[in-house]
Amino acid sequence: MRTSTIVCLLMMAGIPAASSASTLLLSDNYNDAPNGATSTFNDNLASTQAGTLATTTYSVQGSSYVAQHSNGSYLLVATANDGNGNGSASLDNSFAIQANHANQALQVTFNFMGVDSYADTSRWVQFNVGNSQNLDVGSATVGAGILFRVSGVTQFLSGGASIGSQGSWSADDLVTITLTGTGGIGSAFNGNGSEATIKIGSTDYGTFSLAQQTNAYLTFSAFNYGNDQFGVGRFDNLNISLVPEPGAALLGGLGALTLLRRRRAR
Repeated sequence: MRTSTIVCLLMMAGIPAASSASTLLLSDNYNDAPNGATSTFNDNLASTQAGTLATTTYSVQGSSYVAQHSNGSYLLVATANDGNGNGSASLDNSFAIQANHANQALQVTFNFMGVDSYADTSRWVQFNVGNSQNLDVGSATVGAGILFRVSGVTQFLSGGASIGSQGSWSADDLVTITLTGTGGIGSAFNGNGSEATIKIGSTDYGTFSLAQQTNAYLTFSAFNYGNDQFGVGRFDNLNISLVPEPGAALLGGLGALTLLRRRRAR
């Protein structure tokens, strides 16, 4: 029996079906007026953020203009070869708290706009979900990380090592990372195992087993390991949501129908 049929039957019987809708925790469209200096990064967040956790500030690393909230309506992270170093922006919330409370998957999406200006096309900017803030994607405490190279290649990392095969990116690709417990069930942070499913654009790169994760801090960054090149990465339209299991509404509906049948049989 299809889900739509069950929902119709439940409505006719006056029984609400279990909700399958996701919960938006936080979104940021970075559409503030141009904001250049890191010292003003958290200005005007109320105009760009939405969701149950709006507004949430960012912890920013780097000086000068290496991390900008809205520069052409996107999040910019950069490196500088003039001593200003690396740009990094990390949200001041571990979203594992909300995932554990609801025992649901945590899904993060954003548009990757591009990376450029490095002389070496193997250089990159990055995103990761980790156990603390402002992590390098290669850190041993990163749960799921993606680096985006100037050459158009992506690399997936967890726990300081590569996972899976290399992928690719195109400008404005939608990146989706879904973190769940083992077998795609429940929260990835409550001790029942951790998995990450990664999709970039139209390509689903699959599900990867992770070491048990306990926190979910989100970090966008550009690292310049030799402090010898200038490079810029751009991200946009961040969304962080709780996503119930696909069968939650169906199971809830079947349970309600079973109760209804029992009542009528009496």
